[in-house]
Amino acid sequence: NVHSLLIVKDDKLVLEEYFPGYAWSYSGEQFRGRHVDFDRDTPHNLASVTKSFTSALVGIAIDQGFIAGVDDKLFAYFPEYAHLQNEGKDKITLEHLLTMTSGLRWNEMELPYSDGRNDLVRLFSVPDPVAYILAKPVVAEPGAAWYYSGGNTNLLGEVIRQATGQRMDAFAAEYLFKVLGIVDYEFDFINPDMIHASGNLRLRPRDMAKFGYLYLNGGEWNGEQIVSRAWVEASTRAHAVPRWADGYGYQWWLRTYNSTSGDVDAYYADGWGGQQIIVFPDLDMVVVFTGGNYVDESPVEEIVSRYILPAAH
Repeated sequence: NVHSLLIVKDDKLVLEEYFPGYAWSYSGEQFRGRHVDFDRDTPHNLASVTKSFTSALVGIAIDQGFIAGVDDKLFAYFPEYAHLQNEGKDKITLEHLLTMTSGLRWNEMELPYSDGRNDLVRLFSVPDPVAYILAKPVVAEPGAAWYYSGGNTNLLGEVIRQATGQRMDAFAAEYLFKVLGIVDYEFDFINPDMIHASGNLRLRPRDMAKFGYLYLNGGEWNGEQIVSRAWVEASTRAHAVPRWADGYGYQWWLRTYNSTSGDVDAYYADGWGGQQIIVFPDLDMVVVFTGGNYVDESPVEEIVSRYILPAAH
């Protein structure tokens, strides 16, 4: 169920392979949709890899002066929801959203995405998704505990809109995709006017590799600084320790890979089903996977540790 594997090493695309499989479908058995002969021109559902793109857009909005910084208070962007600012919610900052440490209760990992009680799934049916998230009770002091929450990321998408006056897809088109030469993309929507900022962006694997390469090069693309080096460094530094990785930055995961060739540090964007953009700074390498392992365990970690890293050293 691996659909693509791309490797960029030392500024060159050194491997690019595609395999047939099933496109993602929420209503399909085992989340499988139609059978597809994936190739370099086939956009793929990135699932939660989308979160890392949302993080980049927040950084760009800060660089462009639309947002003052990560210490901005969340409710400063939602004055119309001031009545929900209780239980210490006034302490929540944008950095807490970026690092998944807002302290807002969120039930996304305890229930499968096929269960309508899952908080992320419920966002697609409630009349006001922003109010739904902001009304959640505080169960931990902001900054004190990590918990995986698409609610945090979707608030960031709306912060971008409030700060820039552009919906997140329009802002991404102007400030990120246009510069990277990405023309084939499709965002998912929670409702007709709210971008699903935490998942389901569709991109070609080659364009995923461009995004990883942008970060590998400190936010620079063809001599132009698209997102600041300081943002890239802050995003890929551990701000929290999640349950299933070595660290968590600004919507990027951190881990040390163990292989026969030695330990290698990496940061990566990760999505359900085997979607990954893995950046290995010390090896000057970006690895991209797409896949359809929505029910089965993804083989990405084994492929990287057992084959790619020994070959890259």
